[in-house]
Amino acid sequence: MTLPLFDWIEPKPIPINIDRELASFSSAFRSVLFQRNFFTEEDAKTFLLPKEPDWYFSQQLLHTENAIKIIQDSIQNRESIAVFGDYDADGITSTALLVLALLKITDKVFPYIPDRLTEGYGLNKPALSSLFDRGVKLVITVDNGIRSVEEVKYANSLGMKVIITDHHTPEDTLPLAAAILNPKLPSDSYPGKNLAGVGVAYKLISALSNLFPEIVPADYLDLVAIGSIADVVPLIGENRYLVRKGLGSLNTSRRQGISSLLGAANLVSKNIRSSDISFQIGPRLNASGRLGSADIPLDLLLSSDLAKCGKLAQILEIQNFKRKKLSKKLEKQADILATMDDQLPSILIALDPDFHLGVAGIAAGSLTRKYYLPSIVGNIGPELTTASCRSIPEFNIISALDQCKDLLVRYGGHSLAAGFTISNNNLADFNKRMMTFAKEQLASLEIQPSITVDAEVSLDQLNTELYSELENLEPTGCQNPEAVFLTKNLSSIKIKVIGQDKTHLKMMVTDGDYSLDAIGFGLGHLAESMPPRFDAVYKFDLNEFRGIETFQLKILDLKSA
Repeated sequence: MTLPLFDWIEPKPIPINIDRELASFSSAFRSVLFQRNFFTEEDAKTFLLPKEPDWYFSQQLLHTENAIKIIQDSIQNRESIAVFGDYDADGITSTALLVLALLKITDKVFPYIPDRLTEGYGLNKPALSSLFDRGVKLVITVDNGIRSVEEVKYANSLGMKVIITDHHTPEDTLPLAAAILNPKLPSDSYPGKNLAGVGVAYKLISALSNLFPEIVPADYLDLVAIGSIADVVPLIGENRYLVRKGLGSLNTSRRQGISSLLGAANLVSKNIRSSDISFQIGPRLNASGRLGSADIPLDLLLSSDLAKCGKLAQILEIQNFKRKKLSKKLEKQADILATMDDQLPSILIALDPDFHLGVAGIAAGSLTRKYYLPSIVGNIGPELTTASCRSIPEFNIISALDQCKDLLVRYGGHSLAAGFTISNNNLADFNKRMMTFAKEQLASLEIQPSITVDAEVSLDQLNTELYSELENLEPTGCQNPEAVFLTKNLSSIKIKVIGQDKTHLKMMVTDGDYSLDAIGFGLGHLAESMPPRFDAVYKFDLNEFRGIETFQLKILDLKSA
């Protein structure tokens, strides 16, 4: 048994004056707040019960007025408008949001999401030609387009206008679009720099609603919550405000497509939290796009027909099951290929003609979590190779791809996740260059994943009061993670392994006076070698089974006491 898996960063003690200032909260939650740099009751309550930022109604994304004018002219001229999206959850919710909003003011709008396997990401010339043949005069991108310089030039040559709404980092050369809405534009002073693609689309319809009162922005906050959480944008500032309101919408008046999706996943009566979107709703919306076309989840979000939504949700269940099966298979194959040498390389690369491109990102993420190294997994086609990348904080994968930009056909992403397409003729040079760059960057570092602990507690502090306080941290996610606790000198009873593959650890932990159920996902290998006394880091959770709710610990790591 190898323990621990993580480097534990234990909580800093709270100074007496700050402890007094936060006295209205429980002692455990005071520690959670202090570790997150909330030192006064006012600051804590402002975060826990977020209001719209001061600038929320007074400031718009740069070029918004120009975009509104173009859309208004297009509607008045009865021109066809295409909303050009992306096949992931952010892109699908962005597309649905903008189409549904525009349908309030025109009947000449329709969605277009490219096929992942045949078209790839973003604007492409064949799709633009097809849209032109259908009479489209205005293309509005969502969650893509900021790097589509040649494609926008081609659209312009056909006489079509393009409005880009995107949140990805632009290159030095911007597309010659009619308008670009992107908070990451160097010239844009908009404070909310970390909006998801669906967040940018929401800002556009919010501005449109000033001109067209038929559009009610609050009606689409559920889509904003789903897309933002699924795209792992920081859940602070404006994002936190929007997503929290969106979760409220999800739990009060659900649109039919979402209700059907939750029903198929046996979540219909559940109070939806951010983790449910991350692990249940997001993957189901993503599943169809990973296998090729994202038409089914998009149709689900666009429809209000009960029978149709029920059928589509069941299809997504089947596709999600297929996606899981494909993912598990590829994870094993990529692991073997990337680690076949005696010594682990500094970056794991697994490329093969038989690898399914739709689940390559999942397989790369699996490698990165297992070995804590940057990973690249992709499909080698007849002429081009397309791959997904996942990385660790110590290695900026997009900067690494920048070092190889002369070899790449296209690429994009951010520091922890990216993708690229490359000519097979350049593949050997690319692999060599990436290996060298990763070795130079990581060789001098002793890298081990770390876990930050919010509070050291005793088991008797894990009660209803603390759980209620933790609920106010929602939505949790990027830059606002779920709270992590540490309890020392525990012992375990009723140890067993569970799950289809017997990979999960189930037990009861006790300090001699108090006992609680505990589960460790992926820790089943520890069942035969548990130390008699151990320290544990975990999340405090509420487990529901057959209508009965009980508190439990979700064990993240253990070490001998």
